Amino acid sequence: MNISREKNIAYSDIEHLYMSSGDTPYENKLGALYEAVVHSDHLVTAWDGPLLVGLIRSSGDMQFTQVISDFLVHPEHRTKGIASKLMNAYIEDTSQVEKIYLFMDDLSSAFTRNWLLHKGFDLIKDSENLCIYLKVKKDQ
Repeated sequence: MNISREKNIAYSDIEHLYMSSGDTPYENKLGALYEAVVHSDHLVTAWDGPLLVGLIRSSGDMQFTQVISDFLVHPEHRTKGIASKLMNAYIEDTSQVEKIYLFMDDLSSAFTRNWLLHKGFDLIKDSENLCIYLKVKKDQ
């Protein structure tokens, strides 16, 4: 497993990862999605050899606010610690950012909620269709 911050990712890698979960709002917008991914302000990817198996991408100023746009792991590679490796790398990279927001448009499982709390995020909004998590920089 290799964690990378490089943005030289093939269109087919992005397509394969995003389409692996089945239904996705990006299905008819893959070209725009590809451009958004490679032009994200911050990108952390996970690779199993030549296969892109996960990513976190965010936008913001890398000082005061970052918003995580996508955080996904290929379904065949879940439960292998990839999400933790991605999030740990992301948190390390953004340790100086004051506030990091994570929006989830599907219902989070209790495991996911507890995992995000363990990673330092607080649940600030929980509704039927949207959960918003916030990680605030701790003063050192």
